[in-house]
Amino acid sequence: MGAIFNIIATPMGYVMEWIYNTVQNYGYSILAFALLAKFILAPFSIKQKRSMIATQRINPKLKELQKKYGDNQEKYNQEVMKLYQEENVSPMGGCGTMLLTFPIMIGLYYVVTQPLTYFMHVPAEAIAQMAEMFEINTATYGFQLQICGQFAQNFDQLKAISDAIFPVDFTFLGLDLTLTPSFKEFSALWIIPVLSAATAWMTSQVTNNINKQMSGSSSSEDEKAEQMTKSMTMMMPLMSGYFGFVLPAAVGIYWIANNLFTCAQEVLLTKYILASEKKDTDLTK
Repeated sequence: MGAIFNIIATPMGYVMEWIYNTVQNYGYSILAFALLAKFILAPFSIKQKRSMIATQRINPKLKELQKKYGDNQEKYNQEVMKLYQEENVSPMGGCGTMLLTFPIMIGLYYVVTQPLTYFMHVPAEAIAQMAEMFEINTATYGFQLQICGQFAQNFDQLKAISDAIFPVDFTFLGLDLTLTPSFKEFSALWIIPVLSAATAWMTSQVTNNINKQMSGSSSSEDEKAEQMTKSMTMMMPLMSGYFGFVLPAAVGIYWIANNLFTCAQEVLLTKYILASEKKDTDLTK
């Protein structure tokens, strides 16, 4: 699996390098990189959204079938498959698309957390030697960003190990993105995990509200599913905030950007798909 992610991350690293050469700032490069990723994944996102909307549209009919054939599982399954065929809906459409986008998202994560490998194309042996020089544990997440944090004071020493490295501005709005926010010591870096949690919560709220509107469900319907959704709405921001404190700030910036772009994408795609379906319906009348 790692080999697959590596194949995906390698060309993306060259894209990241091109973006940095254009904007000359690592933080802005991450923002542009996250936005570009949304455009790359847009066709998959549209397909997934269409499948989700179609499934939500037939939910009332599925409930009717459940009431009618709930005691006869075989007949129920037959009627459900018949309904999917009649409505031209694939029950696995959204899942298949999600499986396709997952390796791409992991590849993007690799590029952000391993800039020496994918952004600067430094050989693995040289990276290990750099880590040993500064006694950095290579088993920790984001250890390459810790090495990059040595650029300002020890660039000539690192350059002697590998000519592939080049000067990079790893600051963003006055924050050093190679550092990791600490629970124990308050600093300006705390803004990153806080914003990471806040934007994750906002994205969950927007997505849940859109899904409710599409399905027409009220808070009294599907109580178990509603409770699970509420749990996830609380869990994701907490996880985002926690990881924002244990991973380098560059990763947090990427998550914040991804959350904001995902939120905007949910709203825009829903409006686009609904308008497209309405237009198609009007044309068939």
